Amino acid sequence: MKIVTLTTTDVVNFFAGSDGAYYTQVAGVEARCRWCRKWGHHTGLYHREVLFTRGAVLVCGRHIQWNDWLGTV
Repeated sequence: MKIVTLTTTDVVNFFAGSDGAYYTQVAGVEARCRWCRKWGHHTGLYHREVLFTRGAVLVCGRHIQWNDWLGTV
């Protein structure tokens, strides 16, 4: 399973991923994770975007770990 480590940025609720993409948490959405195809509403969903590309997807919290003092959101 893919795991991405997130760190905070200067922008609120905007996280940098260890894979070079940027992530924002999405609330109130029921959708399947693009990476594991499981429903992500139980673990939280994150909008994953590589800047200047069209490849934006939703990724569930099962693939997220934190690399700073926040722990989990």
